[in-house]
Amino acid sequence: MLMLVIVLGCGESAEETKKRIDRETKKQFEQETLKRIQEELKSSGTFTDEDAEYLSQRYNQELYLISDLTSITDKQAEILSKVKSLRLDGLTSLTDGQAESLSKVNGLYLDGLTSINDEQAKSLSKVAILRLSGLQTITDKQVEILSKVKTLNLSGLKSLTDKQAKDLSKVQWLELRGMESITEPQAESLSKVKDLYIPISCFELVNQYKNP
Repeated sequence: MLMLVIVLGCGESAEETKKRIDRETKKQFEQETLKRIQEELKSSGTFTDEDAEYLSQRYNQELYLISDLTSITDKQAEILSKVKSLRLDGLTSLTDGQAESLSKVNGLYLDGLTSINDEQAKSLSKVAILRLSGLQTITDKQVEILSKVKTLNLSGLKSLTDKQAKDLSKVQWLELRGMESITEPQAESLSKVKDLYIPISCFELVNQYKNP
């Protein structure tokens, strides 16, 4: 229940007082609504379609407050696709339909996923900024598909094939912070990446192939 103490400001007109009260009432409602949603997420890992709709409208540019969300429905994925940048690190799996819906956003953070299939990779490749640092393995075909992404984070990978490195050379901003070692051909391929974030031990080899 909302409780708001109304105080008439000194020198305020009735219209100004009404506008101020409306703003304060709206702010308090938003704070209590967000608190309720976050408490529900912590206890169950889910929220309602109405909550998804509210959040997608309230935070239509960036929605980073729902990391406790562990599962979503197809309808909720469609609702959340209205947000420009979306962090859903609590999700450990997606359906193909959900991946297709979420491909409409500009930035998507899915660090909780440990695997994806080829169809999901095709959908996710439409996103400009994609973070999948929970993936520890990935197929050559999936890397080829995801190489269309402008900003890609695959920091859960510890190794690459030569083909994967060649395909990833097309990515503008690439994060491979979990790499343990790379080969000479891989270093040559990765040297073509404009912005590369990789352990220093690997970067030193990559740097040998960069144009002076």
